[in-house]
Amino acid sequence: MSLSSHVEVQRRYEVTDQTLSPERAAYSVAEAAVLAGVGRDQVYAAIRDGSLDARKWGRRTIIPAAALQRFLTNLPPLRLLRA
Repeated sequence: MSLSSHVEVQRRYEVTDQTLSPERAAYSVAEAAVLAGVGRDQVYAAIRDGSLDARKWGRRTIIPAAALQRFLTNLPPLRLLRA
Protein backbone atom coordinates (compact mmCIF):
# COMPACT_ATOMS: atom_id res chain seq x y z
CA MET A 1 0.00 0.00 0.00
CA SER A 2 1.44 3.36 -0.95
CA LEU A 3 1.81 6.15 1.59
CA SER A 4 -0.98 8.18 0.00
CA SER A 5 -3.29 5.15 0.12
CA HIS A 6 -2.44 4.56 3.78
CA VAL A 7 -3.15 8.21 4.60
CA GLU A 8 -6.48 7.95 2.77
CA VAL A 9 -7.42 4.85 4.78
CA GLN A 10 -6.53 6.67 7.99
CA ARG A 11 -8.68 9.65 6.97
CA ARG A 12 -11.53 7.36 6.03
CA TYR A 13 -11.37 5.44 9.30
CA GLU A 14 -10.33 8.12 11.74
CA VAL A 15 -10.75 6.98 15.29
CA THR A 16 -13.82 8.66 16.69
CA ASP A 17 -16.02 8.07 19.70
CA GLN A 18 -18.38 6.20 17.35
CA THR A 19 -15.60 3.87 16.15
CA LEU A 20 -14.61 2.99 19.71
CA SER A 21 -18.15 2.63 21.02
CA PRO A 22 -18.93 -0.58 22.87
CA GLU A 23 -21.81 -1.22 20.46
CA ARG A 24 -19.31 -1.83 17.65
CA ALA A 25 -19.15 -5.61 17.23
CA ALA A 26 -16.44 -5.88 14.56
CA TYR A 27 -13.97 -3.94 12.43
CA SER A 28 -12.74 -4.20 8.87
CA VAL A 29 -9.06 -4.97 8.38
CA ALA A 30 -8.39 -1.31 7.48
CA GLU A 31 -10.20 -0.07 10.60
CA ALA A 32 -8.36 -2.55 12.83
CA ALA A 33 -5.04 -1.43 11.34
CA VAL A 34 -5.78 2.23 12.06
CA LEU A 35 -6.96 1.46 15.60
CA ALA A 36 -3.80 -0.57 16.30
CA GLY A 37 -1.51 1.93 14.58
CA VAL A 38 -0.12 -0.60 12.09
CA GLY A 39 -0.49 -1.35 8.40
CA ARG A 40 -3.08 -3.64 6.83
CA ASP A 41 -0.32 -6.09 5.86
CA GLN A 42 0.57 -6.57 9.53
CA VAL A 43 -3.08 -7.25 10.38
CA TYR A 44 -3.33 -9.82 7.57
CA ALA A 45 -0.06 -11.43 8.77
CA ALA A 46 -1.45 -11.77 12.30
CA ILE A 47 -4.61 -13.36 10.87
CA ARG A 48 -2.53 -15.78 8.75
CA ASP A 49 -0.35 -16.90 11.66
CA GLY A 50 -3.43 -17.45 13.82
CA SER A 51 -2.69 -14.85 16.48
CA LEU A 52 -5.62 -12.61 15.44
CA ASP A 53 -9.06 -14.13 15.06
CA ALA A 54 -11.04 -13.02 12.01
CA ARG A 55 -14.22 -14.01 10.21
CA LYS A 56 -15.37 -13.92 6.60
CA TRP A 57 -18.69 -12.35 5.69
CA GLY A 58 -19.01 -12.85 1.99
CA ARG A 59 -15.85 -11.33 0.57
CA ARG A 60 -15.20 -9.13 3.60
CA THR A 61 -12.77 -10.05 6.33
CA ILE A 62 -13.99 -8.76 9.67
CA ILE A 63 -12.31 -8.79 13.05
CA PRO A 64 -14.52 -9.08 16.11
CA ALA A 65 -13.90 -6.23 18.55
CA ALA A 66 -13.16 -8.69 21.37
CA ALA A 67 -10.61 -10.52 19.19
CA LEU A 68 -8.77 -7.27 18.40
CA GLN A 69 -8.71 -6.30 22.08
CA ARG A 70 -7.50 -9.78 23.08
CA PHE A 71 -4.76 -9.71 20.41
CA LEU A 72 -3.47 -6.32 21.54
CA THR A 73 -3.60 -7.29 25.22
CA ASN A 74 -1.64 -10.50 24.55
CA LEU A 75 1.22 -8.76 22.75
CA PRO A 76 4.44 -9.04 24.75
CA PRO A 77 5.24 -6.04 26.95
CA LEU A 78 8.03 -3.71 25.96
CA ARG A 79 11.16 -4.44 27.97
CA LEU A 80 13.76 -1.71 27.96
CA LEU A 81 17.33 -2.70 28.71
CA ARG A 82 19.05 -0.57 31.30
CA ALA A 83 22.52 0.61 30.48
